[in-house]
Amino acid sequence: MSFVRAAVTERPGRITVQQFSRPDPGPGAVLMQVRYSGICGTDKHTFRGENKQYAGTPHERDLTYPLICGHENVGVVMATGGEVCDSEGRALRPGDRIVPGANVPCGTCHFCRNNYPYYLCSRMEDYGNSLHCGRAPHLFGGWAECMYLLPGTPIFRVPDNLPDDVAVLTEIMAVTHGVEAALNLLGMMGGNRFGGSIAVLGVGPLGLCHLIKARRWAPAS
Repeated sequence: MSFVRAAVTERPGRITVQQFSRPDPGPGAVLMQVRYSGICGTDKHTFRGENKQYAGTPHERDLTYPLICGHENVGVVMATGGEVCDSEGRALRPGDRIVPGANVPCGTCHFCRNNYPYYLCSRMEDYGNSLHCGRAPHLFGGWAECMYLLPGTPIFRVPDNLPDDVAVLTEIMAVTHGVEAALNLLGMMGGNRFGGSIAVLGVGPLGLCHLIKARRWAPAS
Protein backbone atom coordinates (compact mmCIF):
# COMPACT_ATOMS: atom_id res chain seq x y z
CA MET A 1 0.00 0.00 0.00
CA SER A 2 1.80 3.13 -1.20
CA PHE A 3 -1.20 5.42 -0.71
CA VAL A 4 -3.61 5.72 2.20
CA ARG A 5 -7.23 6.81 1.92
CA ALA A 6 -8.74 9.00 4.59
CA ALA A 7 -12.03 10.77 5.27
CA VAL A 8 -10.97 14.41 5.54
CA THR A 9 -13.12 17.11 7.08
CA GLU A 10 -12.09 19.87 4.68
CA ARG A 11 -14.24 22.51 6.31
CA PRO A 12 -17.45 22.62 8.34
CA GLY A 13 -20.12 20.57 6.60
CA ARG A 14 -17.83 18.92 4.05
CA ILE A 15 -16.05 15.54 4.26
CA THR A 16 -14.19 14.07 1.29
CA VAL A 17 -12.09 10.95 0.73
CA GLN A 18 -8.49 11.88 -0.07
CA GLN A 19 -5.25 10.00 -0.65
CA PHE A 20 -1.98 10.49 1.18
CA SER A 21 1.40 8.89 0.71
CA ARG A 22 2.00 6.08 3.15
CA PRO A 23 4.70 7.31 5.55
CA ASP A 24 7.51 5.38 7.15
CA PRO A 25 7.49 5.85 10.92
CA GLY A 26 10.26 8.03 12.28
CA PRO A 27 12.18 7.22 15.47
CA GLY A 28 9.75 6.33 18.25
CA ALA A 29 6.68 6.52 16.00
CA VAL A 30 4.26 3.77 14.97
CA LEU A 31 2.27 3.22 11.78
CA MET A 32 -1.03 1.54 12.64
CA GLN A 33 -3.58 -0.07 10.34
CA VAL A 34 -6.98 1.09 11.59
CA ARG A 35 -9.54 -1.63 12.33
CA TYR A 36 -12.29 0.49 13.93
CA SER A 37 -12.66 4.20 14.71
CA GLY A 38 -15.53 5.63 16.70
CA ILE A 39 -17.58 8.78 16.13
CA CYS A 40 -17.41 11.02 19.19
CA GLY A 41 -19.66 13.96 19.97
CA THR A 42 -16.55 16.09 19.50
CA ASP A 43 -16.38 14.94 15.87
CA LYS A 44 -19.96 16.09 15.30
CA HIS A 45 -19.08 19.51 16.73
CA THR A 46 -16.09 19.66 14.39
CA PHE A 47 -18.26 18.81 11.39
CA ARG A 48 -20.72 21.57 12.34
CA GLY A 49 -17.90 24.10 12.64
CA GLU A 50 -18.07 24.38 16.42
CA ASN A 51 -14.30 24.34 16.62
CA LYS A 52 -13.63 25.93 20.01
CA GLN A 53 -12.22 23.26 22.33
CA TYR A 54 -11.57 23.28 26.09
CA ALA A 55 -13.27 26.67 26.32
CA GLY A 56 -12.51 28.58 29.51
CA THR A 57 -9.47 26.43 30.40
CA PRO A 58 -5.71 26.92 29.86
CA HIS A 59 -6.05 24.48 26.94
CA GLU A 60 -8.58 26.60 25.04
CA ARG A 61 -7.92 26.58 21.28
CA ASP A 62 -9.51 26.68 17.86
CA LEU A 63 -9.26 23.69 15.53
CA THR A 64 -7.55 23.98 12.17
CA TYR A 65 -9.16 22.59 9.02
CA PRO A 66 -8.69 20.31 7.15
CA LEU A 67 -8.29 17.41 9.56
CA ILE A 68 -8.93 13.68 9.87
CA CYS A 69 -11.26 13.02 12.78
CA GLY A 70 -11.27 9.90 14.92
CA HIS A 71 -9.67 9.52 18.36
CA GLU A 72 -11.42 6.34 19.54
CA ASN A 73 -9.33 3.76 17.71
CA VAL A 74 -8.17 0.17 17.61
CA GLY A 75 -5.76 -1.21 15.05
CA VAL A 76 -2.75 -3.34 14.19
CA VAL A 77 0.91 -2.32 14.22
CA MET A 78 2.25 -2.15 10.67
CA ALA A 79 5.72 -0.76 11.39
CA THR A 80 7.65 0.99 14.15
CA GLY A 81 10.46 3.52 14.07
CA GLY A 82 12.96 1.49 16.05
CA GLU A 83 11.97 -0.12 19.34
CA VAL A 84 8.68 1.27 20.64
CA CYS A 85 7.08 -0.14 23.78
CA ASP A 86 3.50 -0.44 24.95
CA SER A 87 2.15 0.85 28.26
CA GLU A 88 3.65 -2.14 30.08
CA GLY A 89 7.12 -1.72 28.62
CA ARG A 90 6.88 -4.56 26.09
CA ALA A 91 8.29 -3.98 22.62
CA LEU A 92 5.71 -3.67 19.87
CA ARG A 93 5.94 -5.82 16.76
CA PRO A 94 4.06 -5.79 13.43
CA GLY A 95 0.77 -7.60 13.85
CA ASP A 96 0.21 -6.54 17.47
CA ARG A 97 -3.29 -5.24 18.13
CA ILE A 98 -3.26 -1.92 19.96
CA VAL A 99 -5.36 0.95 21.23
CA PRO A 100 -3.52 4.29 21.04
CA GLY A 101 -4.22 6.97 23.60
CA ALA A 102 -6.25 9.88 22.27
CA ASN A 103 -3.85 12.47 23.70
CA VAL A 104 -0.10 12.98 23.34
CA PRO A 105 1.64 14.79 26.21
CA CYS A 106 4.74 16.76 25.24
CA GLY A 107 6.99 15.11 27.82
CA THR A 108 9.02 18.28 28.43
CA CYS A 109 6.80 20.86 30.17
CA HIS A 110 6.78 21.36 33.96
CA PHE A 111 3.82 19.06 34.46
CA CYS A 112 5.21 16.25 32.30
CA ARG A 113 8.66 16.41 33.91
CA ASN A 114 7.13 16.16 37.38
CA ASN A 115 4.80 13.25 36.64
CA TYR A 116 1.54 15.15 36.83
CA PRO A 117 -1.48 13.59 35.07
CA TYR A 118 -1.13 13.79 31.29
CA TYR A 119 -4.11 16.13 30.91
CA LEU A 120 -2.23 18.91 32.71
CA CYS A 121 0.43 18.98 29.97
CA SER A 122 0.96 22.55 28.74
CA ARG A 123 1.35 21.48 25.09
CA MET A 124 -0.86 18.43 24.83
CA GLU A 125 -1.89 17.34 21.33
CA ASP A 126 -5.02 15.39 20.42
CA TYR A 127 -5.49 12.92 17.59
CA GLY A 128 -8.35 13.85 15.28
CA ASN A 129 -8.53 17.32 16.82
CA SER A 130 -5.51 19.60 17.28
CA LEU A 131 -3.39 17.36 15.02
CA HIS A 132 -4.53 18.33 11.53
CA CYS A 133 -3.77 17.54 7.89
CA GLY A 134 -1.52 20.55 7.43
CA ARG A 135 1.21 18.81 9.39
CA ALA A 136 3.15 15.99 7.72
CA PRO A 137 2.67 13.06 7.61
CA HIS A 138 -0.98 14.11 7.89
CA LEU A 139 -2.50 10.80 9.11
CA PHE A 140 -3.33 11.88 12.66
CA GLY A 141 -6.92 10.61 12.85
CA GLY A 142 -8.63 7.25 12.85
CA TRP A 143 -10.96 7.89 9.90
CA ALA A 144 -8.27 6.55 7.62
CA GLU A 145 -6.81 3.25 6.48
CA CYS A 146 -3.62 3.97 8.45
CA MET A 147 -2.79 6.22 11.36
CA TYR A 148 0.55 7.75 12.31
CA LEU A 149 1.24 7.61 16.06
CA LEU A 150 3.74 10.17 17.30
CA PRO A 151 6.55 9.36 19.73
CA GLY A 152 5.28 9.53 23.29
CA THR A 153 1.78 8.30 22.42
CA PRO A 154 0.44 6.01 25.16
CA ILE A 155 -0.15 2.64 23.47
CA PHE A 156 -2.12 -0.19 25.04
CA ARG A 157 -1.95 -3.79 23.87
CA VAL A 158 -5.33 -5.47 23.22
CA PRO A 159 -5.79 -8.87 24.90
CA ASP A 160 -6.24 -11.77 22.48
CA ASN A 161 -9.73 -12.56 23.79
CA LEU A 162 -11.04 -8.99 23.36
CA PRO A 163 -12.66 -8.40 19.94
CA ASP A 164 -12.00 -5.20 17.99
CA ASP A 165 -15.59 -3.99 18.24
CA VAL A 166 -15.25 -3.96 22.04
CA ALA A 167 -11.65 -2.73 22.20
CA VAL A 168 -12.64 0.37 20.22
CA LEU A 169 -14.68 1.44 23.27
CA THR A 170 -11.53 1.74 25.40
CA GLU A 171 -11.33 5.53 25.18
CA ILE A 172 -15.03 5.88 25.99
CA MET A 173 -14.76 3.59 29.00
CA ALA A 174 -11.72 5.58 30.19
CA VAL A 175 -13.98 8.63 30.45
CA THR A 176 -16.14 6.77 32.98
CA HIS A 177 -13.46 7.28 35.65
CA GLY A 178 -15.94 9.88 36.88
CA VAL A 179 -17.90 7.05 38.48
CA GLU A 180 -14.91 6.12 40.66
CA ALA A 181 -14.27 9.81 41.37
CA ALA A 182 -17.85 10.23 42.61
CA LEU A 183 -17.60 7.13 44.80
CA ASN A 184 -14.32 8.30 46.28
CA LEU A 185 -15.79 11.73 46.98
CA LEU A 186 -18.73 10.15 48.78
CA GLY A 187 -16.33 8.10 50.87
CA MET A 188 -14.27 11.13 51.82
CA MET A 189 -17.41 13.00 52.87
CA GLY A 190 -18.55 10.14 55.08
CA GLY A 191 -21.19 8.83 52.70
CA ASN A 192 -21.80 5.23 51.76
CA ARG A 193 -19.73 4.28 48.70
CA PHE A 194 -22.05 1.38 47.86
CA GLY A 195 -25.74 0.77 47.52
CA GLY A 196 -26.64 4.29 46.37
CA SER A 197 -28.56 5.46 43.32
CA ILE A 198 -27.20 6.88 40.10
CA ALA A 199 -28.88 8.95 37.41
CA VAL A 200 -27.55 8.76 33.86
CA LEU A 201 -28.73 11.71 31.76
CA GLY A 202 -28.53 10.66 28.12
CA VAL A 203 -28.10 7.16 26.72
CA GLY A 204 -25.59 7.71 23.94
CA PRO A 205 -22.34 5.72 23.99
CA LEU A 206 -20.97 7.70 26.95
CA GLY A 207 -24.17 7.37 28.94
CA LEU A 208 -24.36 3.63 28.30
CA CYS A 209 -20.71 3.11 29.27
CA HIS A 210 -21.29 5.05 32.51
CA LEU A 211 -24.25 2.79 33.16
CA ILE A 212 -22.11 -0.31 32.57
CA LYS A 213 -19.40 1.01 34.92
CA ALA A 214 -21.95 1.87 37.62
CA ARG A 215 -23.52 -1.56 37.34
CA ARG A 216 -20.15 -3.26 37.77
CA TRP A 217 -19.60 -1.26 40.97
CA ALA A 218 -23.00 -2.21 42.35
CA PRO A 219 -22.98 -4.72 45.22
CA ALA A 220 -24.11 -8.26 44.44
CA SER A 221 -27.85 -8.67 45.00
